[in-house]
Amino acid sequence: MIDYVDPIPPITRFLELFFEDVRVYGNTFPMNVSPPCLLVRTAGGTNYTRVQLIARADRDFEAMGLLIRAMNHMERSAQAIKEVDVLWCSKESLPISDTDTDTGAAEAWCYMRLEHMEA
Repeated sequence: MIDYVDPIPPITRFLELFFEDVRVYGNTFPMNVSPPCLLVRTAGGTNYTRVQLIARADRDFEAMGLLIRAMNHMERSAQAIKEVDVLWCSKESLPISDTDTDTGAAEAWCYMRLEHMEA
C-alpha cells in the first residue's frame, strides 16, 4: 500500500517554476495579496485528487489567460511534478470567470483531475 501524499506543495513548486513572474500559493491566498497570483488547493476526489486552480489578476481577461496557461501546463506536463507519481491530469471543468467577494479582485477558476499513485 502506498501512503497518501498531499499533492499541493509539489504542484505549487511545479507551477512556480513555470510562472516566474506570478506568485503561486497553496490552499489559501494570504491577506492583501497583489495580483497576478495563482492558488492551488484540493477540492475532493476519491482515488484521485480534484485540484482547484484560482487565478487573480487586475482584469478579468488577464485572470482567465493566467488560468488557461496553468491548466494547459498541468495537462501537458503534470508527469514532471516531483514528489508525486502522476498517472494522468486533465481538466474537469472549463475555466469560469468570477470576482472574489471579499476583495473584489478579478479571478478565474477551474477544477483539474490529478490521478496519482498516492491518492
